[in-house]
This record gives sequence, C-alpha cells and structure tokens, in this order.
Amino acid sequence: PKLHIGTKEWRGSRILSGIDEIQTELDDQIVKTQAMRGNRYIKPFEGRISAWEKTLVDLQDIMDNWLKVQATWLYLEPIFSSDDIMRQMPIEAKLFVTVDSTWRASMTETYDQPAVMAVAHREG
Repeated sequence: PKLHIGTKEWRGSRILSGIDEIQTELDDQIVKTQAMRGNRYIKPFEGRISAWEKTLVDLQDIMDNWLKVQATWLYLEPIFSSDDIMRQMPIEAKLFVTVDSTWRASMTETYDQPAVMAVAHREG
C-alpha cells in the first residue's frame, strides 16, 4: 500500500497529522533493511539495499525535523500574528516570516503531493 503524509487545515495553512502509521512503517522498514545488510548473500543487492536504507533514514530525518519545526511554528505563529509583536520585535519577526513562508510552502507541496516517496525525493 502507498503511504501518504497527512496534513490538515490550521489557521490558513496546513500542518502534519496522522503520521503515526508512517513512522511505524519507517521503523519497521529500517529494521528489515538492516537485517538484510547482515545477510551473507547480500553482495549482488548491496547497492540497492544501501540506496533504500539511505532513503529510509532521510525520510526519518525529514519527519523528525518537520515535527520539531511544526511544534515551534505552532507555538510562534499566533504570537507573530500580532502586529504589535511584529513592531516590537522586528528582527525576530523577520526571521519568523522567513520560516513561516518556508513551512507553509512545504506543507502546501506535501498536501499537493502527499506520497511518502514523493517527499523523500523532493529537492531541498
């Protein structure tokens, strides 16, 4: 079955949702791949297994980083939605605007192409 990264609407943007199944499958696939690497008959498949393992580890890094960014973004977005805060903290506001724009674009792209493998092979 194809796995898709779920997103849901939140304050005019999108956030990750329902990714437990993906994380469970990733963990399972990483364990299986590592077990295959330990097999003495791996030699003819070593390149393919290494590439697959790299894809899985990259995906796990993406998911871990997205969850960290999302948690921080969810905390800061309501704060920096205030014009008063934007005026009082212009440097921080400028930094947040950059992160906000990147996050929103990334979640929109994930919504448009939610397949896990599409995310794994996305530039950036």
